[in-house]
Amino acid sequence: MLRAERTSAGWRVYGPEQIGRLHQVIALKSFGFPLGRIAELLSGGLPDLATFLEMHEHVLRQESKRVDHALRLLSAARATLAEHGSLSSDDLMNLTKEIAMTDKRNDDVAAVYQAVATRHFSSTDQATLAANGYGGMDKADADWEALHGEVARLMKSGDPSSPEAMDLARRWMGKVFEATGGDPALTRKMRTVARETHEQFAFAAAPSPSNDDILDFVGRAYGAAIAKGIMPEPDDAARSILSSSSNA
Repeated sequence: MLRAERTSAGWRVYGPEQIGRLHQVIALKSFGFPLGRIAELLSGGLPDLATFLEMHEHVLRQESKRVDHALRLLSAARATLAEHGSLSSDDLMNLTKEIAMTDKRNDDVAAVYQAVATRHFSSTDQATLAANGYGGMDKADADWEALHGEVARLMKSGDPSSPEAMDLARRWMGKVFEATGGDPALTRKMRTVARETHEQFAFAAAPSPSNDDILDFVGRAYGAAIAKGIMPEPDDAARSILSSSSNA
């Protein structure tokens, strides 16, 4: 992404243009963009960067509102404590419930997903996904919700080689390849976006399995189905899932 000039003696020289480009790369890297995506953005005049910054700002503003409201609730609780010397269990439960409800109301799922997706999906990628009927993780999808609920249940048994787990993997991977058209690079990007999007929400604190654990379980179940001859040997797209799962 940086092409130096050369002196007559062959030494590399970096002028103001190259230094400016370097600062662009560093800034985009700090936002979480991978180098391949940065190269696309820089070569295309940063058409997607404005969208990403707008969505990122929206997310931060929503988070700011949530924090302000939580601070007001806590301040009121402190005032009550100072006046009465204690907080009842009902007061504490109501405070916790209200803050939790505020968190849920202000989790802007669409903005978070779009911010992550913009970092990894090019405009061509997004067009492909849309053409294949994939609306994104911010859109309700009964099939995906059912699959997530099913994998959470099967994970309790801890056996990815069970017939139920292998059948789940078959249907899960079918949904993935339907969205990506079986393209290996897009399949890998989709997995990365899924991981990073889930990291933005309160999934880590939820009692359900983490997204990393879910993807790992599905990957092992898919590998078990292939090993038993239930499913065909994977193509490049499937291998990208299995490889990523084994390295998770």
